[in-house]
Amino acid sequence: MRTKSSEITSRANGFIVKRLLEMGVDLSTRNTVKSALSYIGENISCVEEIYIELMNELNRNGFKKTRYDERALFLPQCLRNDEKCKATMSEVGYICKKCGSCPIPFLEKEAESLGYKVYIVPGGSMVWNILDKNNFKGVVGVACKFELCEALEKLNMTPVWAHGILLLKDGCRNTAVDVEKVLEVIKQKS
Repeated sequence: MRTKSSEITSRANGFIVKRLLEMGVDLSTRNTVKSALSYIGENISCVEEIYIELMNELNRNGFKKTRYDERALFLPQCLRNDEKCKATMSEVGYICKKCGSCPIPFLEKEAESLGYKVYIVPGGSMVWNILDKNNFKGVVGVACKFELCEALEKLNMTPVWAHGILLLKDGCRNTAVDVEKVLEVIKQKS
């Protein structure tokens, strides 16, 4: 489901990430990334996308070394089909009823078959509650730019190796994700 323009943007962002990493400066927050982008004369309007790619790159090796059964996959509730979804809410997020109206049951099945714990969450506060009660070494989060950047900044202060995947379509309802990209990321091993 990747488009040509998203591939071009991803390659351009990858080039910028490489330049930032070569600078050897602290890039742990969006503000420092924004300052570094400005310093090297790059457009700062895409700071969130660059920050996400940068954090993914910095976490890549550590994430790959974690065992599947030490990882969690966090999926946003907005991936559900609002009109057809049969999921019920619990203290750890939505419980998928496998109605097949969205990609969640497929992603959940694939991740769980590897050993992941999967959570369908309504927002970041529930993610933190789940993380506080578990000892995950690696997490994969699918979210909008705002939620993903917030989570990656917070996770950067912890020993958890994180990988973020942006939604293809933002919004709080009926969003979309590149399923192949999620599968590619959750299967990463060293």
